[in-house]
Order: sequence, then structure tokens, then C-alpha cells
Amino acid sequence: MHDMKHELPRVPARMIESVSALEAFCDHVRETGSFAFDTEFIGESSYQPLLCLVQVATTDRVELIDPFKVENLAPLWDIIADPAIETICHAGDQDFAIVWQRSKKKSANIFDAQIGAGMIGLGYPLAYWRLVELFCGVELDKAHTYSAWNQRPLSREQFKYAVDDVRYLMIIRDALHAKLEEHGHTAWMREACADLATQTAVDLDPRAVFARIKGANTLDSLQLTVLREVTALREQMAFEHDVPARVMLKDDALMDIAARMPKREADLLAIRSIPRNELVTYGEQILQAVERGRQIPADQRPKLPPPPDDSLEIKRLAEQLSAAAHVVCLGQSVTPALVMSQAQTLSFARRLIANRPVEDHPFMTGWTRQCLGQPLLDFFTGKMKMQVGMEGGAEGSIRVAFGG
Repeated sequence: MHDMKHELPRVPARMIESVSALEAFCDHVRETGSFAFDTEFIGESSYQPLLCLVQVATTDRVELIDPFKVENLAPLWDIIADPAIETICHAGDQDFAIVWQRSKKKSANIFDAQIGAGMIGLGYPLAYWRLVELFCGVELDKAHTYSAWNQRPLSREQFKYAVDDVRYLMIIRDALHAKLEEHGHTAWMREACADLATQTAVDLDPRAVFARIKGANTLDSLQLTVLREVTALREQMAFEHDVPARVMLKDDALMDIAARMPKREADLLAIRSIPRNELVTYGEQILQAVERGRQIPADQRPKLPPPPDDSLEIKRLAEQLSAAAHVVCLGQSVTPALVMSQAQTLSFARRLIANRPVEDHPFMTGWTRQCLGQPLLDFFTGKMKMQVGMEGGAEGSIRVAFGG
């Protein structure tokens, strides 16, 4: 499949270490109208990811930007937020989240190669090295994925790995764009990438984190309120110490505190999941957070839907919808995992069985509605039937015919 129509951009001898050099590169990008973008960061030791390296490329040149030397990356954030400039990436959700955290600028014109690969049926999520092999015929070294990117100087191998992470993206983008045009999925691609930009431009709400803790929906309303307060406290403590939140208190400890709602220090000491050193420093604040939760009036307490106890009818319909969804997606050369998940299929089945509105369901919003949601709904109501066949035998493709 690979087609090396373009020459690879030249590799730099050294990193960009000044604002003036960064501005010069951004001026170059404004002239070309598009560029490739990637970051290397460490997320295990700080509250927010530590940005260690930025890789950028055009068809002419690759540059590595050292954020430890170039503290003002505003010129780069500005071109990422410019709708006239296309930012090409691969699996860019964490990269664009970092852009938002540092600049509060929303990415404006994204082309995510991982989404593009799923949109033409190559697979999702598909690794970058696999796309390089498919479209460039090059086998990449994958040894430095979890490298110590905060150390300086970078090793020769790190430098090469970082360059390779963006060096081929322009070629991959052109190849994917041509395939998207062939499949008629260009508009879907634009919408999916715009959704990615919106999803990554979100600030963390410390008072909403509790809802993502495993088992939270098994607590009663008072316990859930206490969980919200102690989780928000944990986020504040982690922010002040610049460490990952779970380093301060693990989720299990928060769940135990919420379930037992301790009133005194002795009650806290009885909860073994709380580290002793954290009790010495933060025991009183934890008790105060529990008491704040207790004082919230019943009509102001948060609510989460209880764990679903799906009937056999719902489970059976979900299996049927899942099978139909795979046929619908593959018949359009779209990788099913890009459009659907098991949890979404189950929630869709619950609504259909209960005769509840589905218009705001993820299957029925945006480009996903045209690709999957409406065909599934028509399949369920009997308005559409599917005939599945193979073209070209084992090496061919799936053919799906839709009819009333």
C-alpha cells in the first residue's frame, strides 16, 4: 500500500531553544498552511502532565522544540488555534489536552491520522508505526515510547525517535485524505476531528471527579455526597503538591471513607486503606470534608444512575444491535470501534426496550447518526433490512445492501 511520492523533510541538527527560532518556524507554517504535531510528556509524577518535548514538521523540515528552554510557547499555540492552518497528528487527544491546559486555546483544524485510519476501515485504534509501514514502507524503532523525555541532552536514539514521530505524518495525511475522498467520508472525518478538539478543550472540575470512581453508583445519596467532598479535597491536595491525585489517596480509600462516613480520628484510623502518613497530615481536613457532605440538604445531593440490572430481553437486543452495527460499519469500510462501544450499545438497547427517546444518545448525534445510529434505528423498527455478502472471496470485501 505504501507510496513514497514525497521526499521526507530534512532532520534538524539541534532543538529549537529560543522564542525567536520558534516564531520563525511558525511563520514558515503560516506560509505552508499545515504542519504535523506531537508531544512527549511524563504524566506519572505530577498533577498535570509534564511537557518534555514538542515535535513539529512540514513537508520541508522537522523541528524539535525544547519546552524547558522555550517557556513561552504562545506562537505554537496560536497556529494550532488558527482555523486556516491544519494541524496533523496521530491519537492527539492528550496532546491537545496539554495545549488547552497551557494556553486555554482550542485546536481549530485537526486531522487525526488514527481517526482517519478507522474511517476507512484499517482499524481503530491503529498504532502510528503501523500507518508508517502501510503508507511509507518504513519500519520504525518503537523502543523509546516510555523514555525519560525530561532528561537532557537527549540521546541520539531519543532524538531519532522523536523526529520519526512526525516525519511521516504529512505523507500519511495525504494518503488517508485520498482514501477518505474515495469512500465519501471526508465530511465525517472533519466532524469527528472537530469533536476531538471540543472534547480536549475542557477544564477538570474537581467536584465532578467523584462520578468517575468505580463503584460510586452503588452508594446511597448521603454517601455519594460525602464521596464528592472528599474527592474534591483529594484533588486540591494533589494540585498543591503537584502529584497525581491517586498518590495522595487511592480511589479505594475514598470509597471506604464515603461508605463509613467517619466522625472522629479513631474512625479514620480504623480505615486501613488510608495511609498513616496522610492521616497525620490531613486527617482533620478529611473529617471536615465528611462533615460538609453530611450537612448538604437531601434535595441538593448528587445522584448517579444505579448499576443496570439488564433483563434478558435487553441483553438479547444489545447482541442483535451489536451484530447489526458491525455489519453496517464494515459495509461502509468504517472500523466499528471508532463509532461504538459495548456500553453504548447496551444503553441504546435499554432506551429502545423502554420506548424512551434516543435523539440525544451518542449513536444519534453528529456524523455517527448517519453512519450508524439511523441505520440501527431503522433496523430495529423494521424499516430497513440488511443483506450481507462477500465480494471477491476470502480476499475481497463485505458487501451490505439496505432495503425496506
